[in-house]
Amino acid sequence: MTSIQHKKSPFIGEKVLLRAIELTDVPLLMKHWNTYETRIGLGAYIPDSSQQREEWVKEITEKRKKGESFIFAIINNKTNDFLGVCSLTKVNKINRGAFMGVAIYDPKDHNKGFGTDAVECLLKIGFDVLNLHRIELHVYEFLDSAIHIYKKLGFKEVGIRREASFIVGEYRNDLVMDILEDEFKKLNNK
Repeated sequence: MTSIQHKKSPFIGEKVLLRAIELTDVPLLMKHWNTYETRIGLGAYIPDSSQQREEWVKEITEKRKKGESFIFAIINNKTNDFLGVCSLTKVNKINRGAFMGVAIYDPKDHNKGFGTDAVECLLKIGFDVLNLHRIELHVYEFLDSAIHIYKKLGFKEVGIRREASFIVGEYRNDLVMDILEDEFKKLNNK
């Protein structure tokens, strides 16, 4: 039997590692946060100031202490570069559910497997560390590459939020996707 100390950390993937966000990360958060391409994909249409991002870091730290929300910095584990953030939010301890989000900020880091690896880590954290039963996400219907990744990792489409998001002058649909603990464990041979 494998010793529990010898199990691989769920916070370390093949390409990324996840760690807590610190106030010292605010300049890294801001580097690409206010680019239109980053904001449009996240539904954060209006630019933020550094002070607003600082307040956000303080808020998420308080929510982490209460076990309501866990937001992580995504770090390239080869170069130690900050890539973006990922999260398990709205953690419900009775239903054992949470909402997931992931964002790689700099477009030059897209399509390199960082987001996929971050999601795999988040699923391990959610199911193996936080003892969740279900993880849900909402994704814009036009983000085909993200939808493909989520399906590849075991998420299922469970609904559509019709015209739920107003983006660049048009109402757009959001897909609702989820994965259950037993589906995740079956895919990962646990």
